[in-house]
Amino acid sequence: MALSYNFVTFLIVFLLSISVTLTSVKGDLIDDICSKTLKKAVCLSALRADPRSKGANLEGLATISIDLSQKKAKSTHDLVSTLLKQATDPNLKTRYSSCLENYNDTINDLGELSGFLKSKDYESLNIHASAASDGPSTCDDNFSGPPTESPQLKNDSDNLQGFISIILVVSNQLKGMLNA
Repeated sequence: MALSYNFVTFLIVFLLSISVTLTSVKGDLIDDICSKTLKKAVCLSALRADPRSKGANLEGLATISIDLSQKKAKSTHDLVSTLLKQATDPNLKTRYSSCLENYNDTINDLGELSGFLKSKDYESLNIHASAASDGPSTCDDNFSGPPTESPQLKNDSDNLQGFISIILVVSNQLKGMLNA
């Protein structure tokens, strides 16, 4: 009887230590991923704020970053649409029209990512995430001279590029695991 009590105690302690170890490894996974992104602070803030990230593996973090990217792309598209309607300067109207097209392309590219992740096609996930990052970048490039880009648009664009860079880092790590 004492042997079974000792064994059960050992088993409980062992399982608890594994649980603590796995939790700390997951925290390290977020740090590891975010340290390789374009915007470490954006990455850390976004992933840590999402309750799904607790205990998430690479695929879980990819899902979260895809969701964040899709939401940000849609809200930024809506912002550009509003800015276009409010613009009176013909140069701004042209730039915002171009940005609207850029964000349409980004939204389309991001819409394909979940399927690639589910099918474990990490190469296509990476390629289409990279293509999605072109939209906000190209939009920003439209404002190289006066009139300047809206500060809110610039901030949203930067955050979106930060979210997409999470997908790129994670997809590269997932590709590496397949090739190992």
